[in-house]
Amino acid sequence: MEVGQRSEVSPTCTSIRLEQASFRDFSERLCEVHSHWQLKRPEAESFNAEFNWRPMSDLSFTDVGVAFGLSGARTSQQIMRQTDSFYGIILMLSGGQRLVQGRQEVELQSGEMSVWDASRPAEFSSTGPVRQISVFVPHKKLKLYSTNIEDVCAQRIDGRSGLGLLLATHLKALAEVLPGASSAVQAGAAQATIDLVSATMRPDTASDFKSTLHRTMYLRIQEYVINNLRDPNLGPRSIAEAFRISPRYLHKVFEGTGTTVSEWILERRLEACHTSLLDPALRHMTITEISFNWGFSNAAYFSRTYRQRYDQTPSDTRGAVRLTKS
Repeated sequence: MEVGQRSEVSPTCTSIRLEQASFRDFSERLCEVHSHWQLKRPEAESFNAEFNWRPMSDLSFTDVGVAFGLSGARTSQQIMRQTDSFYGIILMLSGGQRLVQGRQEVELQSGEMSVWDASRPAEFSSTGPVRQISVFVPHKKLKLYSTNIEDVCAQRIDGRSGLGLLLATHLKALAEVLPGASSAVQAGAAQATIDLVSATMRPDTASDFKSTLHRTMYLRIQEYVINNLRDPNLGPRSIAEAFRISPRYLHKVFEGTGTTVSEWILERRLEACHTSLLDPALRHMTITEISFNWGFSNAAYFSRTYRQRYDQTPSDTRGAVRLTKS
């Protein structure tokens, strides 16, 4: 027997309770509040669950309880059809859940949080009953605060200490505040949520996923430096501003690499100049022009650091090319 009980709490809030429901009905209800997933049918005869959906300006909030183990995936085909563009922030209230996105995988337990990106393939699975709160934030909203939120997808965020505790407490309070809330209250709650999520996900305040984020950030910074070597203003301050991180965190990213940010930039510039000086096609450029072309702004400083690095002057390098050609 299938019984689906649905009640409208207000014109903008929905509560659904399923008792002795079919898997098809359960799947449809879940996809209504959590976007579309390809769900694997569990070994169960009936499917009891409870869904609560609340609007929050252009964000949305769900409180979902499922009385059985469940697994599912979002495929590339589903994503292309639905063009979803949001992040899901999960807080586990009870039970455990495995979340996979890209090369990242995390096992979440009660009191822990994570993030998934609706625009990329993902998987989840649980082995027993779970209850979780989720907030769905449009990409464009969160990226106003952090350009690197993708780096924390499928990473563990502790909701029992620090900023994680503040965010977890806030998410729980939304279940009490949102039902029947006015548009003004919804907008205020949405802004507060974005601010807290942004603060918690910032790489210089996050802790549990810091090592993974360090690696990702380090690679991104390397790429950024290579693409901007010609900019004479390239340095720790401009890089920190570009990535919306603190200079202190930027230096932490390079800890353990054996070099500083400034040293890494200098090394890349010297390598670029060395390659240019060896290039016969660039013999029409003076040594100063080559050094300025790669971001140096002081010819004497360039010559001094070049000699320290290659144990010869820039003129020696260029002269060696002429000797080889002759």
